[in-house]
Amino acid sequence: MRVPLGLRDVFGFVVSEPRVNPAPAANLRSIVGKADVPRAFDREGFALAAWIADAYLCTLGEALGAVVLGGALPRVIERFVPAGRPGAGDAPGRIPARLLDFIWNDCAEGFGLEAFVRHPEVRRIGDRRAIVGHLRKLVNAGALAHTRSFVAAPVSDILVRFLALGSVPIAGKKATALVAFVTERGEVKRADAVLAGYSDAVIRRAIGAGALVETQRPIDVVRNGRSVLPPVSFTAEQRAAIDVIDGLVTVRAFAQVLLHGVTGSGKTLVYLATIANVIARGGRAIVLVPEISLTPQTAQRFEAAFGDRVAVLHSALSERERFEAWQAAARGDIAVVVGARSAIFAPLPDVRLVVVDEEHESSYKQDSVPRYHAVEVARERMRRAGGVLVLGSATPAIEDYARARAGRYPLLRLRERATAQPLPHTQIVDMSAEFEAGNRRIFSTPLLAAIGLRIMRHEKTVLFVNRRGTARFLLCRACGHVPECARCSVSLTVHRTEALLRCHYCDAQRPLPEACPNCAGEAIRELGVGTQRVAHEVQTLFPAAKIVRMDSDTTTRIGDHARLLERFADDADILVGTQMVAKGLDFPQVTLVGAIAADLDLHVADFRAAERTFGLITQVCGRSGRARPGEAYIQTYSPDHPAIRFAAAHDYDSFAAGELADRRALQWPPYTRLVYLGVIGRERPHVEAASERYAALLRDDRRWEVLGPAPYPIARLNEEWRYRVALKTRDISAARAVIRERIVSAAGSGRGVRLAINVDP
Repeated sequence: MRVPLGLRDVFGFVVSEPRVNPAPAANLRSIVGKADVPRAFDREGFALAAWIADAYLCTLGEALGAVVLGGALPRVIERFVPAGRPGAGDAPGRIPARLLDFIWNDCAEGFGLEAFVRHPEVRRIGDRRAIVGHLRKLVNAGALAHTRSFVAAPVSDILVRFLALGSVPIAGKKATALVAFVTERGEVKRADAVLAGYSDAVIRRAIGAGALVETQRPIDVVRNGRSVLPPVSFTAEQRAAIDVIDGLVTVRAFAQVLLHGVTGSGKTLVYLATIANVIARGGRAIVLVPEISLTPQTAQRFEAAFGDRVAVLHSALSERERFEAWQAAARGDIAVVVGARSAIFAPLPDVRLVVVDEEHESSYKQDSVPRYHAVEVARERMRRAGGVLVLGSATPAIEDYARARAGRYPLLRLRERATAQPLPHTQIVDMSAEFEAGNRRIFSTPLLAAIGLRIMRHEKTVLFVNRRGTARFLLCRACGHVPECARCSVSLTVHRTEALLRCHYCDAQRPLPEACPNCAGEAIRELGVGTQRVAHEVQTLFPAAKIVRMDSDTTTRIGDHARLLERFADDADILVGTQMVAKGLDFPQVTLVGAIAADLDLHVADFRAAERTFGLITQVCGRSGRARPGEAYIQTYSPDHPAIRFAAAHDYDSFAAGELADRRALQWPPYTRLVYLGVIGRERPHVEAASERYAALLRDDRRWEVLGPAPYPIARLNEEWRYRVALKTRDISAARAVIRERIVSAAGSGRGVRLAINVDP
């Protein structure tokens, strides 16, 4: 339904039979009209939304916002156009001069509401409610013209754009490579070409020149052929895992398994085989991957096996293509959906299997409302459907591993690599000893020797450092000054190639100073290490080496990941990157991995810090030696930490045993459940007072322990102060009820603050 709300028209979902209010309020506004669009969700989607609203303490509307594909929703496009700036004495109310300057200087051609209120400059002026109030005053005064236009979601059969070989040759390295890419495959979906690293501009040029031909056609997907698995000989461990999962699917009752396989053990082949068995019985499957844009190989492997019956949802798809794939899923025209966490809501009928690959990844937890965890939603969906949930990882989440070890569901092991190659020989390098020996470089002596040997042998190296930029911060050795962000309580990161200091949270930037901004002294030094510095120094040490850097600064566009990996595969010697290089890389020539600063995140204020460090090191070291013997070097100042020692030994079980013992002693998950109550606002005294009030409302109950309030690890973010109350409990149902009753109901009375509830952070 289309309804008026303040300055806007918005759409609401109809979720029940109409109710008659015996005493309607005089100021109720009429519904504008009914939207003639496809159904936004089915019964199963609504049931999942209701479960999310209860489990994660959000509203039903917020939960439905996750379930419903954004492109499927009709939209009202609102636009504001300046009609004449009011004079200094004519501006209605108390509208900030900064806002008036921004509207008439930077938005003279007009602006949309949503983009406007999210603009960094506008967010610094006020929150959404205040900004909307100012705009309403300007509209009423005639200073802004306000228009609305209604845009309905498209309705059609699924149409897919394909690229085929044309008749005209084309020049240019990238265009020639694109033509070769299409020629090799005969026909390519345009979205797959974009995901593989070919930009829209290159594709358009090739089509315009006649080197490629683009067609669109509907696909009758389910009725096309059978599943075709690639020819492969399964290992005994793979076959045993397939048999267990297949047996559980046959029972048609809820079940789950943890597939714990070392890096390179062939977990994806297990997924493909079990999905093929499900399809053969008339069922359907959903596959969740952490970040589809990082692993185009994933899309290719599933499309090779299941052809047109698989929909791979990724960032290279247009909004229309995503919507059409969603509609095809609802009609039952496809059998498999592959995508990131939101794919769990795909409206596929008769889903009998959900696979969560790399189930330990933090990207399965959504940071914004509703703060759901895709693994838990998948578990609930299969519980309702009587299906099977497969959790796969080389480094499982501690909570899931503990449940499997306790016998709550099967623990399936893949202990050997599918290629029969051993795991890489891994060496811990104590950087304190290197420092004492006179080595002031960021590279240890043995790692440098190993890199040089790989270059000589024409083998490849991956260097991992989980920080982008050149250095973590600047420090003046004369006065101790560290340049910090004016809007966030963090130091600014050095980006020397751009000659900038940059905040990695709000993206504030300032020129890189040559002298200390505080004392004007020249004793200012860069401390810490990032990908830019690693790439620069390794290039200095090995001038002839070809180096590729992969981080969020070099992968800003769709397809950048694939382009960089293609360069690395073709002729580069060394890949330098953040945790992006720890996932989905399978290059037979990689025989060396170096973790430059393995303990960079080991001592942060997070009870999962050791688990994440262990997982990252294990995953990145697993890129080495997949087709021939490999090595890995872990540089650290904490060589005796269990996360470092057991990662080097490829010993997950011993690490998990120690970690579980520590968590039991301190009563952290999985032995309790955790809820964070975040209190956020622009005025620090108001935030502190509200957080103290919320903590006091919870402290009088012995069913849980209340910690705090205390500032977030980053207390100030984008000019907002953030405090947090932590609640540890064994009775999460009671905790939810009390939080709803005492906290959520009181949240509206907090002056200038908002509440952010995070269940199972």
